[in-house]
Amino acid sequence: MTTIDQLLAQGIQHHRDGQLAEAVAVLYRAHTLEPTSVEVLFTLGGALASLHRLEDALACFRRVLDLDPRHPAAPTHIGAALRGLGRHDEATPFFEQATETAPDQPENWGNLAIVYKDQSRLEEARACYQRAWEVSRDPLMLLKRTLALPVITRSRDHIREVRQTFLDGVRNFREAGHAIADPLRQVGQTSFLLAYHGLDNRPLHEAVAGMYAQACPSLTWVAPHCQTGAAPAHRQDGRRRLGFISEHFSLHTIGQLNHGLISRLPKERFHITVITPPRPPDRLRNIILKAADTVVEVPPNDLAQARHRIAAEELDLLYYTDLGMRPFTYFLAFARLAPVQTLTWGHPDTTGIPALDYFLSCDAQEPATGADHYSETLARLPGPTLYYPRPAFDGLKSRVELGLPEDATIYVCPQSLFKIHPDFDRVLVEILRRDPRGLLAFVRGGHPHPWHQLHERLARRAPDVAERIVAVPPMSTRDFVALMAASDVMLDPLHYSGGNTSLEALSQGVPIVTWPGVFMRGRHTHGWYRLMGIDDLVARDWEHYIDLAVRLGTDADWRHHLHQRILAANGALFEHADSVTAIADFLEGAVRRTGR
Repeated sequence: MTTIDQLLAQGIQHHRDGQLAEAVAVLYRAHTLEPTSVEVLFTLGGALASLHRLEDALACFRRVLDLDPRHPAAPTHIGAALRGLGRHDEATPFFEQATETAPDQPENWGNLAIVYKDQSRLEEARACYQRAWEVSRDPLMLLKRTLALPVITRSRDHIREVRQTFLDGVRNFREAGHAIADPLRQVGQTSFLLAYHGLDNRPLHEAVAGMYAQACPSLTWVAPHCQTGAAPAHRQDGRRRLGFISEHFSLHTIGQLNHGLISRLPKERFHITVITPPRPPDRLRNIILKAADTVVEVPPNDLAQARHRIAAEELDLLYYTDLGMRPFTYFLAFARLAPVQTLTWGHPDTTGIPALDYFLSCDAQEPATGADHYSETLARLPGPTLYYPRPAFDGLKSRVELGLPEDATIYVCPQSLFKIHPDFDRVLVEILRRDPRGLLAFVRGGHPHPWHQLHERLARRAPDVAERIVAVPPMSTRDFVALMAASDVMLDPLHYSGGNTSLEALSQGVPIVTWPGVFMRGRHTHGWYRLMGIDDLVARDWEHYIDLAVRLGTDADWRHHLHQRILAANGALFEHADSVTAIADFLEGAVRRTGR
């Protein structure tokens, strides 16, 4: 008869081997036999968390704390599960409890720093990293303090200061010759927020990537089939082996932007492998996995194991749909896992990582000097560079149903709040000053701190219009589209344009005022307009932006005219088969250029 200890040992081994479903099944058996075993519940919670079944994991960890209120690790794991569910404010007291229970454990201070950072409480986060360093004298704590970036910046001067501190810290760490055994586990963060500063990030990303490559040479591992002298693979079916990788193949912007391409690449030319950590099924995930010839689930917390699993597929091409949002794929991208490795604009910024060969971008969105902004070779492709099914949103809620006033001019800026650059403040408040009926609406994120900081920044600049700057709560995709459709004017942020959001808005004929910035990430909407042959709402400068927005908000006839033109022309953006062909041709050519 199998004992509890044997089942627990089996579950732990399955977890270590990345066999997560098997681990959960065995541990549930153990739990059934001994429902009050703290060790079984805690181990089961960990396996469930690795499967991204966070609600179930949370229930296990809460039960552990009920059974053992002084359990040293349960508060941390409850906090991590809540953070993963986006419930940052609920997570905070558990991380704080962990630092009170074990103040000599640097990881507790590090975890608290992360949740403070998520909430845009940057000074508190940095203080926690400082405390972790004082406890441990681990230089990685100082590095993480350096890498901590504000969600909401205060001013242009603040941005310059933040970036200089960042660059100095990275250079100091590298010059000191510190080693990092496993940056995914020991650092576990990216420089995601640099993209929202409106400045050239290539030097900073190259500095960070160079630091990691020096500190952890194993990051640059090369798969056997990619090593010099390796014979080119000969495929019996003649198809190129193309792998798509992301942590966001689900109901997420990345899933929305990429499922059409993955589903429609010609199967006679490509064998499609989808590489993803385990996730619960949803509508988009099911579409993506069904489109694949092969699905490879990789453990999101073990770089070495993930590298070997991907290498075993002997891919010709590895296509990162996004890089920079999540630590796992960022650190994985340092390895050479296919002869050709590309990324695209799921997170529209360069990486500085030498192992990435090409950045696939929309030619209509790139400035003339675009190639200078990338460490990768820029591939400027025709069309929207995606196959985006036309959104279908019938019967959307009205303005009244959404709780918006009928007698106001609604200017909506429905982007993540970290996209709102301080340069945009002057534009926003001047629009409200010129239109006394104007109401500026943002969408609040999952926790209140960034919104409070943004509103405070705007109110300091223009207390006379602060009462007409509001945030609506988070909402479903359908209601989000209804909000855009019910508004009079949609405002594209300076320096960082809407991508998926703009596509959803334009599908409804919503007029968007935009100013094409210096970098591609500030030119998405401009590119969509170029593909549609519409330039009426593309501003020449910031003053022109204000003029266009106010005219659009106050001239109903002009607004209706543009609404109709957008509806008539937006077919250029959706279900674009030529983009699929262009990407397929480019990828196949890139492999041929390697001699394979």
